[in-house]
Amino acid sequence: MENIKLARTSILGGILIWTSICIRGTTQGAYQRQLYTDLLANYNRLERPVQNDSAAIEVQLGITLLQIIDVDEKNQVLITNAWLELSWTDTYLKWDPENYPGVENLRFPSNQIWVPDILLYNRV
Repeated sequence: MENIKLARTSILGGILIWTSICIRGTTQGAYQRQLYTDLLANYNRLERPVQNDSAAIEVQLGITLLQIIDVDEKNQVLITNAWLELSWTDTYLKWDPENYPGVENLRFPSNQIWVPDILLYNRV
């Protein structure tokens, strides 16, 4: 009988701990929504994001090889699966963190912001 009480207590304790970990109140969602609205209010994705039109935008390009799918030595063809990462600074997408507590970064769909016009060729 004591083993059943101990097991029941352990299960209830586990459920309470799991619930407290999974259900956390946060106001970050509200701040993120407001920040999205504020940043995109006068944003034009067709304009280069620079204060001075003659300024260059430095774009970092990274590629991570995920998988080699096929190697055809005879035809000199290599088929791969890779992850491409582009990063740059968009001067129009900056904010004061004190106005949006807890929001350290945002992710935008590529169709909502300016994206560098970069074309990668399949051949090296």
